[in-house]
This record gives sequence, C-alpha cells and structure tokens, in this order.
Amino acid sequence: MATKRINLKKRFHSLVLLCLILIIPSAQAGAQAAREIFLSAPDLSDYPDITFYIDVTNREGRNITELTADQITLKENGVEQELLDFQSLSPGIQLVAAFNISNPFGIQDIIGYSRFDYIKESLLSWADQPQTSAPDNISLISNDGLEHSHLAEKSVMVSILERYDPEIRDTESNFNVLAQAISIASDPVDQPGMKQIVLFYTSQPTADEFAAIDSLISQALDNQVLVYTILVSSPAFFATAGASKIQNLSVDTGGLFLPFSGEEPLPDLGQLLEPLRSTYLLMYRSQIVTPGTQNLEVSVVSTLAPIVGDREFFLNVQPPNPIFISPPRTVTREMQDENTVDANIQTFQPETVTLNILLEFPDNHPRDLDELIFRVDGEIVARKTTPPYDQFIWDISSYESSATHHISLEAVDVLGLSRLSVETPVEIEVIVPPPDIKNIIRANAPALAGLAVILLIGLALFIFISQGRIQPGVTNIFHSISSKWVQFTKSKTLIKKILPYKTNEKQDGPSLPVTPYRLIAINDISQQIFPEPVKVNENEIKIGRTLPSKGIQIQHSSVIKEHASI
Repeated sequence: MATKRINLKKRFHSLVLLCLILIIPSAQAGAQAAREIFLSAPDLSDYPDITFYIDVTNREGRNITELTADQITLKENGVEQELLDFQSLSPGIQLVAAFNISNPFGIQDIIGYSRFDYIKESLLSWADQPQTSAPDNISLISNDGLEHSHLAEKSVMVSILERYDPEIRDTESNFNVLAQAISIASDPVDQPGMKQIVLFYTSQPTADEFAAIDSLISQALDNQVLVYTILVSSPAFFATAGASKIQNLSVDTGGLFLPFSGEEPLPDLGQLLEPLRSTYLLMYRSQIVTPGTQNLEVSVVSTLAPIVGDREFFLNVQPPNPIFISPPRTVTREMQDENTVDANIQTFQPETVTLNILLEFPDNHPRDLDELIFRVDGEIVARKTTPPYDQFIWDISSYESSATHHISLEAVDVLGLSRLSVETPVEIEVIVPPPDIKNIIRANAPALAGLAVILLIGLALFIFISQGRIQPGVTNIFHSISSKWVQFTKSKTLIKKILPYKTNEKQDGPSLPVTPYRLIAINDISQQIFPEPVKVNENEIKIGRTLPSKGIQIQHSSVIKEHASI
C-alpha cells in the first residue's frame, strides 16, 4: 500500500512539473513586464559616491545579460553623470522561508498528502538543484518555534526540513513570524548585490490582522526586502479581502503572489528565484548639494528602443560643522623664570595654544574636506588642506598686552559646501613684571660700562690738570683756540663795516683791539648835520636821536631814539 502511494505521488509530481514548464514563463513575463529596469534603493553610506544595483529584463521577463558600460546612461536629477564603476554580478540570495502554520496547512488531497507536505517537498526539490551562482544564505523560521538563521549550506536546510513535523491542528496563525522574517532578511549580506527575500507561507489573514500587514509592508520597503507570498487556502478564498491584502503585500514589496490550494502545482523555486541571482552594480560621484527628494534615471540601449527606469530617493545634505573641543577661556602669558631666560632676552610664555577640533556632519554622511580654515578676529591665520583635521596650533607669541580675541573655524568639503563656526572669545592675559634694578643693570651692562670708563678718564684728566702735570699741552691748546677766535672776530667786524644793517647778535667772545676809523658825510643833508668827519674809537657804536655820550646823536625827524648800531 505504501509503494502504491509513492508511485501515485511520483506520477502526480511529474504532472506538476509538466504544468510548471508551461505556466512559469508566462507568469514570470506578466510579473516582470511592468518594470523592465528595476533600480535598487541607492547606498548612500559613502556619499558623495553613490552605489546602486539595476536588474534589466526583456519583454519575456528574462534577465538581459552581458550589458556593457557604454550601453548605460545615468542621469541624476536630469543631469548625465559619469560612471565610476560598472560590474555584472552573480551573487547568491539571502532567503528566509517563513511558515505561518495554521489549520489550512493540514488539509490533505486524495492521496493523503497535506498542503504542508507539498510545500516541504518543493523546498527539498530546490535544495537538490545545482547552484548557478555564489552560495545562498538561507534561514528557516515558523510561528511554532522553528528558527534556524543564516545557514551557509543547503544540506543543513535539508536535514532540518526532513525532521520538521509541526503540530498543525494545534498551531494558530501569527503574523509576527513575518516581522521576524523581514528582520532576518535585512541582516548584512555575504556578497554585494545579494537580493533579500522572504518566502512567506500563510493562510489568509483575518480583518484584525490587516493593520499589521500594512506595518509589515513599510518594514519590508525600508529594508529592501522582497516578499514572495504563498497563500495556503481553498480556491474559494482567493478572491476575498484577506487574499487581496496578502497580494498587496507581495506587489508593494516587489515580490510575487502565489495562491496554493493543493490542487495546482507550486512553482519551481529554482526558476522562480533565478532572475534574482544576477544584477549590475553602478557607482558614480554625486553632484547633489541641496537636501530633498532626488531622482535617478537609467537608460539601456537595446535593439528596439531604449529601456528606461528611474527611482526617487531622499538625501539630506548639510555642510560640515567644525567645533572647538573645550577651548580655553583664558590664556595667561608671563615672563619665563629668570633661571631659564637668556641674559639679554626675556620672553612671555606660553607662545602657542593647542586647539583640538571635532568635525561633525549633521547629514550623517562623513566625507573628505578640501580645506579647514582657522581665523582670529576675522583674519585667516592658518589653514589645512590635508588630514588630519583634528588640531590647530595657535601662535600667540606676538601678543604682549592683554586683550580678548575671537577664534573661529571654517570647513569646506569636497562638494564645496562650507560652514563657519560660532566665534569663541579667548582672553589673552599678559602679566608684565614691575621694573627691576638688577634686570635693568643686566640689560644695559655694556652701555653702563662704557659710561664708567668715560667718567674715569675725565676724572683722571681733571686731576692731572689741577696738579699741573699736563699744563704745557693745555697752554698750547688754549693759545691755538684764542688765535682762531680773534681771527673769527675780526672777520665778523669787517663784515659789519661792509654791510651796515641792524643786527641783534651779541658779543660772545673776548674783547678785541680797537682800530679807530671815521664817518664822512656823503650828501648835502649829512654834511649839514656833520660838517666834519666823526671819529669812532669803539668796535661798536650806536646811532640815534637820544643816546649815551659814546653814541652818535643825530637830530633829525627821520631818526628814532635808537636808530642803528655799527
């Protein structure tokens, strides 16, 4: 009897495979026709370098392979961008098979096979197929406690499934298992470009579970998880509100909706998942400098017409924010200790201040800087164009008087975005010591020594003169000076004779010998006043209307009291 049951089972599955060959291609074509180019959500972790993946399918829903970079045109917000990297990848898949076991799973067909038996056999059959890509990462969970995450070998999955025999009639539906499955599928992948997929086997939900499904759709979208739903139920329930809700779960997350009653064959998982095993990686340098919703568009040259796909994403872009880490409020400069100072040079200490810096990126996209500028009182005093950007050394050696200075930073990133930090006041207090006689003498020692030598020489000269030890030499010097003085005075007197104009010069030399001379009238008026020549026996004589006896008196209206001197 057991042998007959096995033969019936084999015949039935042969029929299933035949139907599968006829059904799957058209089903896939219908599913993929609406999105001939699918763009994954971009990876912004290395912004401004952005990476994303594309899947390109033809009208039959099959992947287009062997594309080259020159067939790809990429636009960011309508502006064409150069590709920095383009790769064709064949990674495995990160798949979570999640079972939401309930009574509908236990219904049997005419040969005594339950719906769960067919589901398990489908998974085991897929595990026996040869691997066409990098190894898969597989997890198995259920609402009755089964949980095996990230299995590296399909053979391990086979062993677990063969032993798994749930108590179907005693298990109630619980959509929390889908939340757990999405979370596991969202874990970091083993290979770049790996698709993250959940195969969700469930009966139809109740109205109370509709709200939970909406939340699960959002969770899957946020984590780029595709949900392929196999609705396990009777055909009469495939058109209900619950079935429609399950279908929305698959369509909204980019997966497929597959109803299964036990009467129709389950799709071959190898063929179903094969399109997910190949992808193209694209990377470019973004030019986005303003936050908001952005657009990526990819077009592929084909024999008929370009295949175009696009995707919107949100990117928050903010300039870098440079911050001083615990800057000093006050810096006190003092003279160095006298034991350590050069005898002729004294300096204030400290001469520099170390300022530690923190660079923040408010948009959570750390990137390189083009320049970091350090300003004091609005003036640029230093700048850095290469890492590290964690410190500036502030030179304060020129500050020799107390004052408050305002320091600030400006960071400019590789995109040209810049931000100026808030000015931070720092008081530089310079303590000038009171005058010190010892320091003054020490600083002016050479000059004081020279002055002392001069004074000693002068004192010695005075003593020698007073004692008559150098009298002859002094006499000769005196006579030489006197002779020159007499000659100068005579010359001065001669000038006065030649140029008879008033002078206020005072005699500043010794009296010279008097040479008599006469004044002779040269016109009629003068002859009337002085009919005879006037004898003069003085080196200097005054002329006026009223003068002492030695002067020359002229009684004329044109002459004032003291008119002139000769």
